[in-house]
Amino acid sequence: MALRCPKHRAVAISGLIIVAFLRASLASAQEPGGTQMMAEAEWDWHPGDLLFRNDLNELDELIRQAEGGKWASIGILRASSGGPRVVHADQEQGVTEVMLYEFVDGLTGSDYAAYRLASLDPNAPGLQMEMGPLASFSLLVAYDAPHDDRIMFGNDGYYNAEPPFVAALNGGVVPGKPIRLADLGRNSLPLQNAQSPDECWTEISKWNGLAVVTPGVLLGSDLLTQVYP
Repeated sequence: MALRCPKHRAVAISGLIIVAFLRASLASAQEPGGTQMMAEAEWDWHPGDLLFRNDLNELDELIRQAEGGKWASIGILRASSGGPRVVHADQEQGVTEVMLYEFVDGLTGSDYAAYRLASLDPNAPGLQMEMGPLASFSLLVAYDAPHDDRIMFGNDGYYNAEPPFVAALNGGVVPGKPIRLADLGRNSLPLQNAQSPDECWTEISKWNGLAVVTPGVLLGSDLLTQVYP
């Protein structure tokens, strides 16, 4: 004969099941990046989309302050079997990647933005997703390279806006004109106040011919279309 649970015990078991369900739901809602993962579902992302945000690298922030720009750092979105990932230059780790929700974890919609270089985007509604030249470059060429602390083209490292800029060049598109380092810092009050004007411009004159690419250079090219938020 099968044993039957007393009525009060059945109620207790049902209560435990409900509590367990609520705990699981709460844990899922509080998981790092949960809000961003929901936003990701609303965002029709494509491989090669460029993500702009701040507070990743000290060098990026200095460049942002010098050019008076809104954004400091850029990542390139790529597809993976586990979901979208972002490849970006990190001062400590070099060119690395993280999941999209990790890249924007803790940020609101106004704390980051996504742009698309439409002329190099091979993806269209209803077609199978393709990597395209930007995402391919980020994974096959730039990934695992060291950080370029000297911010110079042609060496083995990459900094800030360099990966998307060079990737676009490889795709046959020139996304803006690099700006001379001397011109970049000329209107920066923090740089001007760092030392006396004579000392400052004497030092900068040594790098007078060095040009760099910045987030502002890419955004100023008018080739990027904002797709999020």
